[in-house]
Amino acid sequence: MSVVLELESLKAACDNNNDPGDQGNEVIPGNGSCTYHIGSGTDEVSNLLSTTPQATENNGMQHEVDGVDAYTDSQTETSKWRRELLSLKTELNEVVVWNLKLWMVILLVVFTIALVIGISLIVCAVIDDDGDENYDKSSFVVKRFFRGNFTLDNSSFTSDREMLQVHYASELTEVYSSSPALERYFSNVTINHLQDTTAQFTLQFMMPSDHEELVRYTLSLKMVRNVLFQHLNDQDTGDPFYIIPTSLRMEVG
Repeated sequence: MSVVLELESLKAACDNNNDPGDQGNEVIPGNGSCTYHIGSGTDEVSNLLSTTPQATENNGMQHEVDGVDAYTDSQTETSKWRRELLSLKTELNEVVVWNLKLWMVILLVVFTIALVIGISLIVCAVIDDDGDENYDKSSFVVKRFFRGNFTLDNSSFTSDREMLQVHYASELTEVYSSSPALERYFSNVTINHLQDTTAQFTLQFMMPSDHEELVRYTLSLKMVRNVLFQHLNDQDTGDPFYIIPTSLRMEVG
């Protein structure tokens, strides 16, 4: 009895769902089930399907337009480049002077510049001769003397005076023999006397017969003294043979 009541209830429910008054529902019978579909959803899907081909068509047209523009720009650039090249070629073939075309003149100028530079380098390499370096020392026959003295540092002074004289004579010889301006004229140096901490010395230089300019500049007292004074200033204060720079005295004769 209960089974019959349940079946009748299910049938009544199906009849209610299939009410013709529901405009938006569609009944699909099958296996006793009651289903329905909303018509508005179908319309929306149809609209989407109908607009998709149109969008695709518009995109295709846009790509075609872009391709045409790019091709046109490329053609314009190529034409411009060709016009410039043709113009340059025309200018280079113009006759400038003596039936010489412009490109010939340019080539001739470049060749001339290269030739001048090459010749200059060759001349400088072959005639690289400093006349001031060529001198005959045997022509230096006029003597010029300088006398002076300097004071030794107390720590430098020893009882071996002979050894000190030899050392300072060698030191002064090295100073003037290595001087670019004076080495060719320098002859010798003598440490005449060594008393207490004071050493007296004599410098001898040899000059050519024509020596007026030398005496005024190169072998002037100021020049000869400054060479030795600079050396004394460059000494190491810890040198066992240190000479007090400010003690240097010098005169001609």
